[in-house]
Amino acid sequence: MKIKLFLFFISLASVSFSQTDNSAVKVNQENYFKFNYENDFFNETDRYYTQGIIATLIHPVVRYSPFSRTLLKLNHNAVNYYGIHAQQDCFTPKSIRVDTIMFGERPYTGTIFISHSLNSLSKEKKLLLQTQLDLGGIGKCARCEDEQKAIHKGLVNIRPLGWEYQLANDYVINYRTKLEKGIVYKKYFEIMANANFRLGTLYTDLGAGLNMRFGFFDPYFNNLGLSKDPLSRKFKIYGNIKANTKLVGYNATLQGGIFSKDIYVIDADNVERFVFAGTIDVVVAIKRFSLTYSRTYLTREYHTGVDSGWGGIFLAIAF
Repeated sequence: MKIKLFLFFISLASVSFSQTDNSAVKVNQENYFKFNYENDFFNETDRYYTQGIIATLIHPVVRYSPFSRTLLKLNHNAVNYYGIHAQQDCFTPKSIRVDTIMFGERPYTGTIFISHSLNSLSKEKKLLLQTQLDLGGIGKCARCEDEQKAIHKGLVNIRPLGWEYQLANDYVINYRTKLEKGIVYKKYFEIMANANFRLGTLYTDLGAGLNMRFGFFDPYFNNLGLSKDPLSRKFKIYGNIKANTKLVGYNATLQGGIFSKDIYVIDADNVERFVFAGTIDVVVAIKRFSLTYSRTYLTREYHTGVDSGWGGIFLAIAF
C-alpha cells in the first residue's frame, strides 16, 4: 500500500507543474511520442530480463515540472528536449517451471517508475548530455506476476511458477546521466563515444561505450532522430551497433531493495562487477515516423548465471 501511495503522489507531482520562468531556455523544435517494447521472446528464451515497456512524451511543457530542476543541460547554445516516461521492467530466473526457490539464480521481480529526462544537444560541439530521474517502486507493486501469468494463459503456454518468492516492495529513487561525444561523423557513417553512470536505490554503476551508425540518416547531433525541418531527409534507413561495459556497484533487481527484507536475493559476492552489453538496431524512418528493431546481448550478471539476450520493437512519432 505504501508503494501504491508513493507512485500516486509521483504521478500527481508530475502533472502539477511549477510556474518558474524558463523563457530563456532553448527548447526543442520537435516533440515526440515514443513506445518501446522489449521481450526475450525475440531471443526464444523466457528468463532474466523477460519484458520491458516504456511510453515516452518529449515536450517543452515538461520543463515546468519541479523534478526537471534536478536535470543537467549543456551551455546556452544547446537545444534541450524535456521528457516524461512511464516504465515497467520484469525479471525471472532462468526457469519458470520450478515452484521452489532456485538458489544461485536471479529472483523474480519487477520495477515500475515514472521518469523525468533531459536530452541536451549541442550540434556545434557534437555533444549530447542525457540526464534522468527515476521515481517508483520495485517488487510486487510492478504487477509483473499478474502480467506474465495473463500473457502465458492467453497464449496457452505453461503457467509460470515461483512468483511467490519475488522480491519485496521497495522504493526506487535513481539518477542517471550519459554524455556522448562525436568522434567520427561522415555522411553515411558516424561513431560516438559515451560515458555514463547511474546512482540510487535501484542501480549504481559506471560505464563507457561506443555507438556506430551506418546508412542514410540525419546527422546524429541534429535532433533526436526525427525532425520537422523541411530540409531533413524524408526517408532514412540505417543500422546501429552499440557496445557498453559497466562496473556494477549495486543492482537491486538481483540484491533486493535497500529498505526491504526479502525471502531470497543474490549475495553481493555472487554479483559480476564487470558486465558487457552489445546491441544491434535496424531503423527505418519515413518523414516523422520511425520503426526500430533491436537485438541485445548481455553477459552474465552474477557468477552462477548465464549470458542472456532479448529483442525489441520501438515506435517514434515527431509532431
